[in-house]
Amino acid sequence: MTPGIPRIEASRVDSEHPAERNLRLNTNSLILANVLAGVLGLAFWAAAARLFPAHEVGVASALITSAVMLSTLSILSIDTMYERFLPLAGTHTGALLKHGFLLVSATSLLSGTALVVFGPRDPLFESGWAMVCFPVFVMVLGVFTLQDKATAGLGVARWSAAKNSFHAAAKLIVLLALAGTDVAVSIVSAWGATAAAAAACILVALHRRSRSHPRFLAAPNLPPRRELWSYFGSSFGITALWAIGPLVVPLIVVTQVGAEANAYFAIAWAMISALYLMVHLVVSPYVAEVAAHPGRVASLSRRLVRTLAVVACAGGVGLVVVGPLLLGVVGAEYRTHSTGLLYLAGVFIPLSVVGAVYEGLARVHRRLTLALVVRGLSTLIIVAGSLIGTRAIGVGGVGWAYLAAEAVSALVLIGPVILWLRRAPHEGGYDEVPADDPGGERVE
Repeated sequence: MTPGIPRIEASRVDSEHPAERNLRLNTNSLILANVLAGVLGLAFWAAAARLFPAHEVGVASALITSAVMLSTLSILSIDTMYERFLPLAGTHTGALLKHGFLLVSATSLLSGTALVVFGPRDPLFESGWAMVCFPVFVMVLGVFTLQDKATAGLGVARWSAAKNSFHAAAKLIVLLALAGTDVAVSIVSAWGATAAAAAACILVALHRRSRSHPRFLAAPNLPPRRELWSYFGSSFGITALWAIGPLVVPLIVVTQVGAEANAYFAIAWAMISALYLMVHLVVSPYVAEVAAHPGRVASLSRRLVRTLAVVACAGGVGLVVVGPLLLGVVGAEYRTHSTGLLYLAGVFIPLSVVGAVYEGLARVHRRLTLALVVRGLSTLIIVAGSLIGTRAIGVGGVGWAYLAAEAVSALVLIGPVILWLRRAPHEGGYDEVPADDPGGERVE
């Protein structure tokens, strides 16, 4: 027996399957990293609120949020392909990584340029130099974000956790170093420069693993090309629809309520989006681990549900209890304008677990039709609800829109989730699903 470990605990650890152990390590690393990123992210915006005028904070928040969402769209769902199929790519892994990152870099530059040319330039860009640099900022964030699921596909999502932790701490340090400049571009630069440094290190590590790990030196075992393209199309639709809400909502707040109101919104949303991100990042190592070990789908699915339930419920309580106190530290006006948004998030974040579990199961079983339809409906509710709500009650209207969207999503998906989880113990793997399983047609 392992010294210092009780007999029952040692037995549990010894009997744990390698897939479950790796999932536990990667998941716990992501959770801890996102807690740290959430705390330091709030500290980042709190420092920005203290050191920069509210108008500059609002502009910087809109620029960063827009760049994040444009970079997400520019990934073209390659990240979801990575988490699902890199475990099966074998000797093709290195080429898939290289081509994917190059494509995302080019697309990110184009999307950033499109916003500069066709977007609301006057409220967002204070100089020609800011317009020139914005597409590069989007490209950096595209590469940075793609690495989250690339590391999951290679079985080392914990590397992404380390990357995100470094970025959270480094951008705060750089922001403090730029205090006194009183311009939005300093806030954006602190975010972008540190993301570029972290992304460069991870690119080197991914290249080395793809050329040295035995799993990626074996013969590839990928599905037919037609199935890959169909999975890609459905995944891109889901990703694009998911990104529309967070991309459009800050612009709605800026144009309808003003830049200062968007500053209040940004501080609260930094906490909310960190929890949202944690919920969805936890799904990635699950999908990758099941792809590598399809015979463990039942045990890995149970672990996913338990983890997501704990993370979302604990996070929701934290938003309601601790969130307003943290807003008060930033400033009384931030607590006054944004507390209601946190209260609503304490309800809709736990509701989002149903959708997250369903999407993870749908990716495992390669049945994405229903996930795509529900994501489209949710996006419509978020955008329309935010337009109506911000006019009526300010930034709190965004919270009501998200609550309505997550409630509808949970209502539609809870049945298929329960059916899939009940059938999992009787399935030998994700390719042995009965034809009448929930979620629409198998993507082929």
